[in-house]
Amino acid sequence: MKGRPRDRRALYAILGDPVAHSLSPAIHNAAFHAAGRRARYVARRVSAEECGEIMRALAMDGGGGNVTVPHKERVVPFLDRHTRAVAATGACNTFWARDGEVWGDNTDVEGFMGMWRTATSSLPDRSPVLVLGAGGAARAVLHGLLRSSGISCVLLWNRTVVRAERLAAELDDDRVRPLSDWRASAPAVVVNTTSVGIRGRHAVIELEALHATPNLVIDLVYGRVPTPLCRQAEKLGVASVDGRGMLVLQAEASYARWFGQAPPRDVMGSALEAACRGRE
Repeated sequence: MKGRPRDRRALYAILGDPVAHSLSPAIHNAAFHAAGRRARYVARRVSAEECGEIMRALAMDGGGGNVTVPHKERVVPFLDRHTRAVAATGACNTFWARDGEVWGDNTDVEGFMGMWRTATSSLPDRSPVLVLGAGGAARAVLHGLLRSSGISCVLLWNRTVVRAERLAAELDDDRVRPLSDWRASAPAVVVNTTSVGIRGRHAVIELEALHATPNLVIDLVYGRVPTPLCRQAEKLGVASVDGRGMLVLQAEASYARWFGQAPPRDVMGSALEAACRGRE
């Protein structure tokens, strides 16, 4: 008796820890189906020790994928080639293979800046910006902000202060100022790049404790309901945006890297909305 036929669809994956909450499989599989591609996308929890080799194996086997917390910086040494965005941020969130080499890019920059332009278009002041976190997502956010007009000051806070100080020194830009205490700041915009709030329990900071109320809160965390930080903003009457918009924009950019063309229009956004409704 013959065994079950092997699934020959190209395999793509999001690599991280945790990844069970990720909606990336829903939106990428919807795009694959709409485009008629023989490919599938899965979420795979991987450790620090194995993330680089698993990334390379997926790419060299004809697939690719994305990298999320906490591995975006860790996988960079495993790339054969990378884009300027990876060189500038020191982080990679998208990978694939071309001509026998594993390539990496950071589409978080495009994703965040697309969301930033929409969210801040009507704000009278966009600076200073308080960025929470000093990992791979923070690097992408800072790279975009420092190349954006109207940003005169970025305040950088991380629970481990030395990491924020090290990142600020690496960026070597006088507009980036590491903080030891976020409470003393009076930002126009707060951007959370940490994974705190991903399970819907706690926020990374208490907005009420800031020296002044911000005009806007951007939380890169997302879920089927408002994140803890966005709920705080709502109570204070502050506008807020979660990470769903950035998720779709960076996913569309990732798809374009893998296949050399944009995904079918609006498919990913519709799939994300459906996935969020399905978790209610």
